[in-house]
Amino acid sequence: MADKEPNPDTNFEPDLSGSKFRAITSAEANSESEADSDLQPSQSAELGQELGQTLEAQSEPDPHTMTVVEHLDELRWRIIRSVGYLAAAFITALFLTKDVLRILEKPAGNMEFQALSIEEPLLVFFKVASYLALIFASPFILFEIGRFVAPGLTRNEKRIVSPVVFGSPILFCCGAVFAYYCLLPPMLNFFGNFSQGISPINQRLDYYISLVCSILLYMGLCFQIPIVIFTLAMAGLVTSKQLLKVWRYAVFGSGMVACVLTPDPTAFSMLIVTAALTGLYFVSIILLKLFGK
Repeated sequence: MADKEPNPDTNFEPDLSGSKFRAITSAEANSESEADSDLQPSQSAELGQELGQTLEAQSEPDPHTMTVVEHLDELRWRIIRSVGYLAAAFITALFLTKDVLRILEKPAGNMEFQALSIEEPLLVFFKVASYLALIFASPFILFEIGRFVAPGLTRNEKRIVSPVVFGSPILFCCGAVFAYYCLLPPMLNFFGNFSQGISPINQRLDYYISLVCSILLYMGLCFQIPIVIFTLAMAGLVTSKQLLKVWRYAVFGSGMVACVLTPDPTAFSMLIVTAALTGLYFVSIILLKLFGK
């Protein structure tokens, strides 16, 4: 059987919509080329101008976007400002350290303090001054950290960071005040009364200041419970209903923490700390309910 001769007026091009071929005659191709040639030069110029503007808009960087070098430069300046805050806070603390030392010694009552080396009072002085400087500068340092990470956070994440930056120093101070007035007096009173008739107490100043500062620090950290729970709830990890279901475990955990924090063997101090931590737990649940979590 003889092969058919191909039609010179027919071209075969692939159809993009499928795997078949569609025949396009030379007449259709000529009509398409004539339609393209009918475009006026002004219309072609407008299309080219619009295309150029689009490419320029895509090539221009976003003014709100920072490069890696700009991020590092911002980080450098924020670190410098944080160090400046610490230096200013330390200089201020030098003028307040003696008064703070007298305040820290007050819960001990009539207990006498002694230094076993010539440099111990100086070391204790600068230790307390360093602690005061960290307390004074911590809100400003947290503010610098928040401002640095804020551009990369979403709106919900900013809602989590704001309470941490502003609420954490306040709760820490509340915990330290609670330990000073409610925990230290009964604890030191117990040790002082127990030693009567056995041996007079000549307490070393460095050990006493370290003990008092440690208890103030631990209670300040324990009072961060509402911040931790609020952050977890805003992140969608816990809810108020879930926290209510495990309240018994929370009370047990508060008792275990109180056992570790209170060095005296009396149950009174432990019960005070347990009640405080349990109260913070339930206050956190109430706050979550107010926020609808």
